[in-house]
Amino acid sequence: GFSFSCRHRPPPPANRLYEVNGDAEFHRIVSDAQNANMLIVNDLHATWCRPCLQCAPTLNSWALNDYKTSVIFVKIDVDQHGELSNQFSIGVLPTFVLFKHGKEISRVTGADLGELRRTIEKFK
Repeated sequence: GFSFSCRHRPPPPANRLYEVNGDAEFHRIVSDAQNANMLIVNDLHATWCRPCLQCAPTLNSWALNDYKTSVIFVKIDVDQHGELSNQFSIGVLPTFVLFKHGKEISRVTGADLGELRRTIEKFK
């Protein structure tokens, strides 16, 4: 089989949810110059977290419709990526950590989609 190096992979298109597979990839997305003016919403979630699962369809729909040109949604499974979870000191799931220009600018804790939407509108 073929193996592709991550380094040459194009950045994620802005019209979908993106599942990161590790610390390095997360840092690449948030610091990519092409994404500098995009709002990046990091969804820290777990497969066993019912509120996280309930948020998923709405986030999918936002990624494909309302915010497809202005926001990149990044899903981070805290069980698979403990280092990122620790880095953000996550205490509540889901937690949405918003980045712009490579830095955290805001966060929304818990499955409060109304609050998340207001926060996205404020920063996008």
